[in-house]
Order: sequence, then C-alpha cells, then structure tokens
Amino acid sequence: MSLIILFGLPGTGKTYVGKIFEKYFDYHFYDGDNDLTEEMKEAIKVQRVFTDKMRDAYFKILISKIQDLKSKHKNLVVAQTFIKEKYRLNLIEKISDAKFVLVEAKKEIREKRLQERVDYPLDLEYARKMELNFDKPIVNHQIIINNNDGEENIKKQIVSVIPP
Repeated sequence: MSLIILFGLPGTGKTYVGKIFEKYFDYHFYDGDNDLTEEMKEAIKVQRVFTDKMRDAYFKILISKIQDLKSKHKNLVVAQTFIKEKYRLNLIEKISDAKFVLVEAKKEIREKRLQERVDYPLDLEYARKMELNFDKPIVNHQIIINNNDGEENIKKQIVSVIPP
C-alpha cells in the first residue's frame, strides 16, 4: 500500500500531478477539496480565512475519508493544500505511512493558472491570503516542481517519489 499526499499552494497543479499518478502509475486519485465543509465553501465565497475550528472539522472528515479509501485501493494519492503544519502532523499521527510531496510552481505561473480557472470558487486575492498563511513544511516531504514543463517531466519526478 502506498499513500501519497500532494500538498502546496493553490495553482501549483496538485490535481494535475494527482491525475498523472492515476493515469500512469496505478494510483487512485482523490481531491481533498471534495470534502470541504459548507462553512468553508462560504468562507471562500466571502474571502474569509479559515479558522482552526473549521480546519479541525474538515480534517477529521478528510482523514476518515483517506482511511476508507486506503482500505479500498492499493495505491492512493490525495491532493489537498494542507496549509498548516499542525494538520500535516495530525495526518501522520493518524496514518503513519502517508508520504508528503510538496507540489511547487513559480508564483507567476500559479497566479496565471488561478486567473484562467473557470467555475472555480477560489480567486487570486483569496489565494494570496492563503499564501500568507501557508506554514513552511517541516514534516518529512519530497518536492515535485510543476512549472508548465508537461507530463513527461512530472512523470520523471514521480518515479523518484513513489516507493519501490
């Protein structure tokens, strides 16, 4: 069983990378945003930063979902911002075999991607607020760089992060 957690700022391409894991490496992909609570969705609409209470409720749901998916899939990759280190550590405490992979992209690329998104509730100003609140990762992690270099470049990087 392999569990990969893709995390990073909005617009880095976590979903894009997750879908490459699924397409080429026999992973089931799950977007953690599917579990955002109604309160969190409303906060995004009005550009209000999430509270710890909101995050606590959300991560309880997400961790439960990951545990359920782990029981059904040999290989699982989950994309979620994981903006706060405390929640990364909480996940490791509950699911010790989770492997974190930070997805990074240059700021101008991230912002361009966010501006081009259609039917996506997160706008550029809110993403900038999230960037200010993003805890530098201390948890053990690897990095995938996603600066518009295409699938082949991402596939090469994935090979270096998946367990043998």
